[in-house]
Order: sequence, then structure tokens, then C-alpha cells
Amino acid sequence: MATTAKAAVKETPAAQRPRRRPQQSRARQTAQAIREAFEQGLLESGYERLSIRQITSLAGVGIGSFYEYYASKSELASVCVHLRVKQIRTTMAKCLDKVRELPLPQRVDALLAAQTGAALEQPALWRALFLLERQLADIRPYRKQYAEFVRIWQSALQQGADWPATADLGEAAFAVHAISYSLTSQALMTSDQTPDAARSQQRLRQAVHGYLAQLAPQVYRRHPPFG
Repeated sequence: MATTAKAAVKETPAAQRPRRRPQQSRARQTAQAIREAFEQGLLESGYERLSIRQITSLAGVGIGSFYEYYASKSELASVCVHLRVKQIRTTMAKCLDKVRELPLPQRVDALLAAQTGAALEQPALWRALFLLERQLADIRPYRKQYAEFVRIWQSALQQGADWPATADLGEAAFAVHAISYSLTSQALMTSDQTPDAARSQQRLRQAVHGYLAQLAPQVYRRHPPFG
């Protein structure tokens, strides 16, 4: 029985074995190096042409190390997209703590900058990630992730005393996130040119504030976002 068990373990393909969770510092560094190598290779070669061997070569690790953490290239891609998006949510949540006393238009401006800053600072990477997200995304985690962004926007809109009681908070939060996400991702995916960050932010602000001004006209009269 013992011999059979050992043989079974030995014959199990590396990609099917349970992956390690990088708990120790060195393990985390290895997993991060693999993710960074994937993003570098994604920009240099594109997803379809990028091989696991190329990823491990860029990361300076062996093939075996790759399979300790990731079952496949597609799993690694999903993890990279997830962690990048998670960083944006973290940035927005930290921003939210700092602007809760500001008037609504100023709160919105701060959150828009937090949400779109990474994509506008690294447009080539985010162009590739947005395209990859559409190619690989499972609808369930995508919907969960989308809902988390909407919740952040809901908190941003309602945390001041100036949100009108008559306005539908959930619908407004959904719309603001949809506008921000769509304008930013579409600007990157529809052109290979580097977008003008200032112009992109201005266009986004006009769209979002134009929508919110219809819901909270008195607030926008007292605190106009465009002076």
C-alpha cells in the first residue's frame, strides 16, 4: 500500500497537484516574481504567444517552481488581473477614509482619480489586462468584483450629509462605477496610442458630474466641480 501511494504521487502531473500558498517571505517573493514576469511577457509577446517556459525564464525560477503556485498560465493570468484590481479597490477605500468630510463633488473627484490612476499611469499594461479580463473572466467572480466597486461608490456618495434622500443611492453608485470603468477601459482598448491622462480625467469628470448633478442639483449649485 505504501509503495502504491508513493507511485501515485510520483505519477500525478505537476499541474494537478495542490498548489502551495506562499506564506513565507521567500515563497511570496517567488510567487510575485512569477507574476511580474507574466506581466512583462504579456507586454512583450502577448498572451497567446507567451509560454510558461518564457515566464519562468524571465522570473529566474524553474518550471517546477511555477507549478508549485499556479496550475496553468490561465490561472496565473486570472490571479494577476485579480490582484491588480484588488489594489485599485484598496486605493479607493483608503481614499474614501480621507475625503469623507468633503462636499459630494470633491469626494467624487477623489474617488475617480483613485479608481483610474493606475490605468492611466500604466496604459500599456492595463490595456493588456482589460483585454485579458474579457478573454478569461468567469462571470461569477467578475460580478462579485463589480459589486464590490459599486459598494465603495455607494459609501462615497452617502457618507456625507449632502446626498439627497430622494435619489436612488444604489442606482447612482452602479451608474458612476459603470461610467468610470467603461470610459477608462474603452479608451485603452480601442486604441494603441497612449491616452492623454488629463483629457481622459476631464472627460470622465464631465460624464460623472453631469449625471450626478441631475440627482443632487442643490449640492452642485453650492459646490460646482468646474470653477
